[in-house]
Amino acid sequence: MKLLTLAAHVCAVFSSNDTGMLRTVQKVKNDKARDVVTSLDQRLHDIAACYVQNHLPGCKLMSEEDENMSSSVSVLGRGEWLVVDPLDGSHNYALTMPGYGFMSAHVIEGKVEGSVVVLPEHGLYFVLEADELLVSQPFACSTATPSGSVYYAYPPKFEGAGLESRSKLTELIDNRTSGFYRYGSACVGLYNLIRGKHYAFIGHCIRIWDALAYFPLLDHFGISASYHIGRSGLTLIASSNQGFIEEACGIIAQTENTVFSLLTRGDKLVISK
Repeated sequence: MKLLTLAAHVCAVFSSNDTGMLRTVQKVKNDKARDVVTSLDQRLHDIAACYVQNHLPGCKLMSEEDENMSSSVSVLGRGEWLVVDPLDGSHNYALTMPGYGFMSAHVIEGKVEGSVVVLPEHGLYFVLEADELLVSQPFACSTATPSGSVYYAYPPKFEGAGLESRSKLTELIDNRTSGFYRYGSACVGLYNLIRGKHYAFIGHCIRIWDALAYFPLLDHFGISASYHIGRSGLTLIASSNQGFIEEACGIIAQTENTVFSLLTRGDKLVISK
């Protein structure tokens, strides 16, 4: 498994002794206090770039920390890409708070063929490649109770239709579940969905690297999901309850004129122009 080498390098960085230095905030993006870049972000980005160069000839890197990246998500429909979020939950990490992880998705001609998710706080990594899943320790997927919570991720600022959708989604969550959580890491939110701590996950206009690595994992663990990829980013709704997914998708589809696709393993990503 080629991707196992990437997971090993990432785990080695997370377990290094220079955590104090790696928590240093190098910059704040777009004057948004919660969107920071730490030294660890850059270190893990460099690890991913080196991995692509040495192990995936012909592959291109799409990383959150690539300052030179100007590619639209539409390019994922052709060629080979490694889509990386070096440190999802950077603000948590900088503040020594829980909730962070590494994600990468290997995309070939529009299909997510493999992924790596590393959750250092849990001593856990998932490597999925060629339909084979390798987990660093025994792990069992669980289903949340119907009264469970929802992890709801959305960007700092919403306007117009997006703001209306958020209001209606919040009402749906309040009516159908025990409420929603936001703790600054979609990576950990999806992990908690898989292990039954959340009833559903809603990623509303998040960035492509915030959740793409979980696409094959959701399918592997039998968790239903629908998604939309377009100019506004990625919207992903996942749950073991198909009815909840349909209601949430219906709200966004009606308010934002968005068409959702069913997440199915082996299918090419549907990317709207």
